[in-house]
Amino acid sequence: MERTAYLTTAWRLARYYRTYPAYVEDEVRAALDDPGTQFERGPRELTRRGTASDDSHAFVVEDGGYLSARWPGDAYLFARRYLDLLRAPSGA
Repeated sequence: MERTAYLTTAWRLARYYRTYPAYVEDEVRAALDDPGTQFERGPRELTRRGTASDDSHAFVVEDGGYLSARWPGDAYLFARRYLDLLRAPSGA
């Protein structure tokens, strides 16, 4: 999403949205031991978002107690998964 947003706005805004030298995806892949199996790309959605009753366009990553989403369009799914983490028994 980050790379696509930059490429679709650069013609008009130049480097306005490039606030750091590397894309987040590139930094994450470089930090993983085996990016081929450890990295999961979300659906490429630029306009559709998750809703209170439909998560088909949302994407959330959970790794142990770490939970992350891509953008505000993933908020409903993120909130549900966060509540699941809070409700999970201790040590689970």
